[in-house]
Amino acid sequence: MNIRLIFMTLAAMSLCLGLQAAEPASPASASAAPDPEEQLDEGLERFGYLAGLARGCVVEAQRPALESEAVELHGAIGRLLGTDRAFMFSAAFGYGTSLTLAVEECKDVLGRYEERVRAFRVGSGRVAP
Repeated sequence: MNIRLIFMTLAAMSLCLGLQAAEPASPASASAAPDPEEQLDEGLERFGYLAGLARGCVVEAQRPALESEAVELHGAIGRLLGTDRAFMFSAAFGYGTSLTLAVEECKDVLGRYEERVRAFRVGSGRVAP
């Protein structure tokens, strides 16, 4: 099955589930300190989204390698943080692949993606700092 189709399906499912679970914020929760769990979830979503954008910034010949890296990251997230968080990463990746960036934006996206992959690998103990 086409990996892009899988990620796009996961992104659509995540969006539907997110819309159903959305609640308005109460004034008390707005002033509270950010929840570390929510920060982690948001960070993983941004990471997946960035990976999806990066896929659109590479030439066709480089896409299989980037997709393989995304699958490897997904597996590492699943092992370290659980399958729910791995799902969030992959859904955001799928959404990122559905967008088209201007060529000028790609250099920044690819640079941020590489830095984020390196930081994840260092943080998970997979490479030395």
